Amino acid sequence: MRRARGSPAAITPCHQAFFTILLVSLGLIGCDNSCVIIVSNPGGGIISGGTSNCSLNLGKGNVRPRITSSFTPAAGNERARIQHIFVTIQGIEANPNATADEQSPDWQELAPKLVTRPMQVDLLATSGHSDGLDTLEDVAVPADAYRQVRLRLAPNQPSNGNSVLQENSCGSLGLNCLMTSDGGVRALVLDNGLSQIQVSSDHITGGLFRIFPETTVKLKIEFNPQSSLFIRADEAVRFVPVFTVESQTPGEPADSTNQ
Repeated sequence: MRRARGSPAAITPCHQAFFTILLVSLGLIGCDNSCVIIVSNPGGGIISGGTSNCSLNLGKGNVRPRITSSFTPAAGNERARIQHIFVTIQGIEANPNATADEQSPDWQELAPKLVTRPMQVDLLATSGHSDGLDTLEDVAVPADAYRQVRLRLAPNQPSNGNSVLQENSCGSLGLNCLMTSDGGVRALVLDNGLSQIQVSSDHITGGLFRIFPETTVKLKIEFNPQSSLFIRADEAVRFVPVFTVESQTPGEPADSTNQ
């Protein structure tokens, strides 16, 4: 029998496959860092689809990093003998991948001026007396969810022999040092001889911080001396620091973070 004009067209297996993939694709919308890839050939009736962990190009947002300290000296505390912890920072970076290694191409620089002009700061400076890393400028980075942060330190002894600082509080000991209340000064080295401090996702509030398009996020990178380790090693002190990261977007209370 001839089909009446205007009656619904028959749904072919090709159409059924298309609608199935469409529904699955819609179900994945909203998943973090997920992309849906669909390849269709209407003429030949071949349809394929898949998902991958990739970042969508959502534009850029601004981030304003600052480094603070939770240091609260207590009388009689042995750690109170440590008066200053000077470190020379030449980079602050973030990565959307929680397991990215040192060579990952996805590290985003959050303080580009430090790359050419490293800054020496006292991690135990009281509020209002820090020498600079609480006043870094906003920088544009790709909008994304970031799960790692790292601080890159200048090596204690630059390879060319020239100091990268105009004023160095550590003198001849290098660019990173520790000072005690009795006037002692010791070179400070990171554990295992590393030149960077990693802040993993378990030390980031909520496990990540988000950068939204055309929005400025304040990023607080806080040093926690109470949880950090200081181990004497010959003429130096091995430093095993603990930092935490907390973010705040406009309109949020100061103690709130992005979830």
